[in-house]
Amino acid sequence: MKTAIIIDSSCGVKDLSKYKDTFLVPLVILKEDGTSIKDDQNFTKKEYDELNAKQVLRTSQTITGDMLTKWDELLKEYDEIICLLISKGLSGQYNTFKMFSNDSEGGYAGRVHVIDNNGVSILIKRQLEEVHHLLDRGVKPNDICKKIEEKYKKIKGYIIPKTLDQLVRGGRITKAAAGLAKILKITPILSYKGVIDKEDKTRTFKKAVSKVIEKIINETSGEYVVDIAYSDCSKELLQSVKDMVVEKGLKLGLVESLPYVIVCHTGAETFAFFANKIDK
Repeated sequence: MKTAIIIDSSCGVKDLSKYKDTFLVPLVILKEDGTSIKDDQNFTKKEYDELNAKQVLRTSQTITGDMLTKWDELLKEYDEIICLLISKGLSGQYNTFKMFSNDSEGGYAGRVHVIDNNGVSILIKRQLEEVHHLLDRGVKPNDICKKIEEKYKKIKGYIIPKTLDQLVRGGRITKAAAGLAKILKITPILSYKGVIDKEDKTRTFKKAVSKVIEKIINETSGEYVVDIAYSDCSKELLQSVKDMVVEKGLKLGLVESLPYVIVCHTGAETFAFFANKIDK
């Protein structure tokens, strides 16, 4: 049995050479003039930075026709498809394509599996690695979906935006609130459980990182590594965050850049932390 894997660009993986039978169907970045750009392998960091410096960028689901065309193409060569898409708590992407995957007339029911994965960024990259591992062991796609959904249904991570500029530009907080937070040196801590919510706040970014590390230590048992996703920042800031994790006796796992479709909303100098349990 041959199984293909589809990811969207919320995963952040665009070089698929290391992942056999894996295909990217991009999300869409919307410009202020109403035109759009597919966030695919051809969309570069330089292009993103130039656009983001001039305007507020928004994001949209994968073009439906692009996804269905890819399914049709792959089902000519593969028996089944596993889709690892952005969390339903962040986008309508999951619900849209879950509905299409149940279409028996289109030939998708029972062959296309859209996982309810609570995923984004490095979480989906971890899931991608796990799916490949399970496929190599001969686990059936339907059982793989159940395993991934079970493991990640209670996932919890933390997000720290060092600056609030992008959140203001996107209208998620007011200029007044951001200005007050800056004056008081308040750094918010957000939680991630498939959706983003308020968690805590501290007086400085460094204290926020320290508090997140303590939360991870207190909430996570067994053997695990700490995965970090980040947006544009200095090498010194990134290194200091990594050092704080290691100084607490924790092991670093993945340290990866946040995808453009996420940075559109969070802005620069944003850090996300996830404890990834090591499967025996």
